[in-house]
Amino acid sequence: MFQLRQATRYELEPLRSGGARWAMTVFIAVLVLALTAETGADATRNEAGVPWVDSTDNWGLPWGDAASGFYGRLEDQRRALAAQGVATERIEFAVGTESSLRKVFRPKLWFKGDFSGSVKLDAARGEHEAFQLVICPIADSERALSHLSAEKDQGHATFTAKSVSIKAIEMSPLRHVAGEFEIAADRWTLDRVGYVRTVQPQYPVMNVGEWPDPLLPLGTPFEVSNPDCQPVWVEIEVPRDAPSGRYHGQLTVKGPHDVRIAIEVVVRDFALPARPLISMGWSLHAWFGRDGVDMLLKRLEVLLEHRLAPWHTAYGHHGKLEDHDRVMAFLLERGVRLQATSGKPPAEFVAHLREKGWLKHYITLWGDEPHERDYPTYRQRTEEIHRDYPGLTVAMTEEPGPHNRGLFDLWIAEPTAQKDAWVRDAIERGDRVWWYLCQLPIHAEFDGPIHACPGMVVDRPAIDHRITYWFAFRQGIEGVSYWAVSKWPAGFEKWPAEPWPVNPISKFPYSGQHNANGFLCYPGSDGMPWPSIRLKCMRDGLEDQEYLSLLRAGAGSSPSPTVRRLLDVPPELAIGLRYYNKDPRVLLDVRRQVADAIEGLQEQFH
Repeated sequence: MFQLRQATRYELEPLRSGGARWAMTVFIAVLVLALTAETGADATRNEAGVPWVDSTDNWGLPWGDAASGFYGRLEDQRRALAAQGVATERIEFAVGTESSLRKVFRPKLWFKGDFSGSVKLDAARGEHEAFQLVICPIADSERALSHLSAEKDQGHATFTAKSVSIKAIEMSPLRHVAGEFEIAADRWTLDRVGYVRTVQPQYPVMNVGEWPDPLLPLGTPFEVSNPDCQPVWVEIEVPRDAPSGRYHGQLTVKGPHDVRIAIEVVVRDFALPARPLISMGWSLHAWFGRDGVDMLLKRLEVLLEHRLAPWHTAYGHHGKLEDHDRVMAFLLERGVRLQATSGKPPAEFVAHLREKGWLKHYITLWGDEPHERDYPTYRQRTEEIHRDYPGLTVAMTEEPGPHNRGLFDLWIAEPTAQKDAWVRDAIERGDRVWWYLCQLPIHAEFDGPIHACPGMVVDRPAIDHRITYWFAFRQGIEGVSYWAVSKWPAGFEKWPAEPWPVNPISKFPYSGQHNANGFLCYPGSDGMPWPSIRLKCMRDGLEDQEYLSLLRAGAGSSPSPTVRRLLDVPPELAIGLRYYNKDPRVLLDVRRQVADAIEGLQEQFH
């Protein structure tokens, strides 16, 4: 768990007159003009062409307030660097930290994280946990700046051009406080956060422009220049044999001078299941399999490391049973429980599955999001499957209801259209229910706006991609899936040499513009898929769900009121799919409470 420190608050000096406000405007204009003069770029305007002085950040803060907040928090970095032997007059860059649940935009003055020089993580054995480094160049005139004010002469503090070269980022091992165990440095992975450009979509967003999402190889050295920052995703995989307790280590960012970040990792006294929960997805791009089965499996390994598997991968090879069996065995070994056919499978293939004992791991899908007028046809097809292939599960992307009972065995419902009572009734009568997220389901009735529910598009807060799994646990959903793993827009093969292409506008009946709707990974220039921030958050959500499952199993049939409250998901975190807390600290605090309760139950029974 990433613990966010309460930032020091700085009072902005009041702008008491129109003249003072005018002075502030002139000051900030000079501040950005200085950068323009040195770089030749028009840094006086943001990417939408609006002068920075007239803009707000992604939270809606006026530019001056965002700048004062940034420079105020920078005082913590000055103190941390002074303790490391870097005096204020020598500071060339600062390094902040941010949790994995808050996306970091390019403009450094939008950064809301911590500059204290320390970070604390909390994780179970076998868990991945991450935070973000945020590297910010600091110009000479910014070194001692604590806020912007029109009441003082701050002409010496203009925002001048600055570019800093980061030579390396080094991770130390993590040593147990008792000195009896060490987590090796190679358990850390570091990725540079990349950006994709969005356009105005068909739903409300906090920012249109560049959004952080692809995670690129770190690639040092690299440059960071005003007015931007560069986030780096830092992730640890906790060994399953690590003793519980506190571990300490250090991260060093090496540039014109070093910046050290003290790291503490609390390893919990329990482990996540060896057979992990996995998200599923449709639409795997042909890129994955274009170089043969061996390369397909290597590329799938990256997805499976992030607990994502495509529904149709094995069935795509059903025409050559040798290849099918290789892929299927590979998936089952890594915890994938289900695969899906497209349409009615051949009889000989079903017989092969039965012989291998794999029929229980298959579902068959006859269509997608049926209209009510098509129910008679779908009912006929379901009866035909049950008659011809006993034991083969019939599934459909549809929500269960009183009007379609018995139509399918496994329902794959879009949660934005879900009726909770219908799902509860379906589960109680023995039906299986999955979720899938597609951003715009059709042929459905809604109780509220789609965009108020958690989503997997790129221009949503990171908590959206994670909290979905808390809801799924609370409602007894068997699994969560996404409509497309890698339905990349045309021109994807030119990336990353060229900017990632914008999603095309969907045609009727889907309709509208949805940013990065249809993929959760990117085609890397090394021939392997590169993950996204969204995919990382989804994996974290699955790990949260496993915490809750461990708590439920440990509590048994008579949980205490405290445990019952956690298993129901506390209202301060979430009331319903359209009413949930977007503050990352609340989710992380509830997660800490769940971990404490798991350990408490272990102590109680030992």
